[in-house]
Amino acid sequence: MFAKHCVRTLMVALLVCGGTACGSDGGTSTQKSSSCARFFTFEGREYRDVGDFPVEAGKRVGTAVQPACDQHGADGEKRGPDKAAYEVKGVTADVAIAVGDDPDDVEIFVSYDGTKLPPEVQRLEDASR
Repeated sequence: MFAKHCVRTLMVALLVCGGTACGSDGGTSTQKSSSCARFFTFEGREYRDVGDFPVEAGKRVGTAVQPACDQHGADGEKRGPDKAAYEVKGVTADVAIAVGDDPDDVEIFVSYDGTKLPPEVQRLEDASR
């Protein structure tokens, strides 16, 4: 009986979530949004969301493009809005960019493989605590 209940609960969860992780982007962000919408491309590199800690934006360096992602199954791909890309004070743009509509309201996105933050970004995160 217990096993049937667990299977039923799992099936309901999968139906509600559409087979994706509900309400989470792998634990890297405090913002509620689709996991596939939490990265941008800029100058040929992919930048990932690394969480929510304050950074100081420098000059605007271009536009961060949010790639299409198939978050709705066979219905098609949905592409997020492109946003302004700014330098992050103390970090080169090939390592990290600040992304947002305004330099006073940005989030940091980092070009890395998802395992270990680059040291200059780790220092910024540590300093924000």
